[in-house]
Amino acid sequence: MLESLHAIDEALGLSNWTSRQIAIITAITLGLLYRHEKWGIRWYSLLHAILSGYLSLICVWTSYHHAPSSATLCDGPLTSLHRITPAITLGYGLFDILEAMLKSLPRDFLLHGVATFGVMAYFCEYHIPEIVLPFLLMEISTVHLVFMKATNFSEQMVGIVKTTLLDGDVEEGSLACLPWHFKYFWLFFGLIFNGLNSYWGVKIILKVLRKVTGKEKMKEGNSLKES
Repeated sequence: MLESLHAIDEALGLSNWTSRQIAIITAITLGLLYRHEKWGIRWYSLLHAILSGYLSLICVWTSYHHAPSSATLCDGPLTSLHRITPAITLGYGLFDILEAMLKSLPRDFLLHGVATFGVMAYFCEYHIPEIVLPFLLMEISTVHLVFMKATNFSEQMVGIVKTTLLDGDVEEGSLACLPWHFKYFWLFFGLIFNGLNSYWGVKIILKVLRKVTGKEKMKEGNSLKES
């Protein structure tokens, strides 16, 4: 796998692309796909979920099996893909902010975009993007959630998948290259996203209860402004 990633890197010249360039290209691409919702599917959201979710899975798997035992965070990303994948989500965060502002979506959607963009920008700008790769595995579940409004699927086919990754202990010496404010940002990052997860978790539970009890049909109330 590692040899294949290096071959792709050399063939496409991925090492020459900066995180900012990848983010801008991602935001533009998502913008071009924004109006395409054939079969009730938001294709821009599906594209980001596939890229971020499954590319992060490849990165995490590769790091687990091929990273040298003596490797530390100070050695930098294992491959260019480890650096590019978080930059894709950085671009999605930028797109998320623009979407929330242009469509006048609720503030929680705007906060989600700001938080996503801010977190990814921090790790990308300080050249430690591989730290957030395990967290991007949650995007795999979004691949399934995108089909919630699909018009060519029956109600019984709607599924939700959640992926969780727990990391082990990290030697203190391997963190020597991290900026002094990293631990404070990590605390802030955790509070923001755990708060958002709790907020959305309550909304999802209430929505499921409404659908189970028959107060709301399966295909009703699934738009961004209705959720």
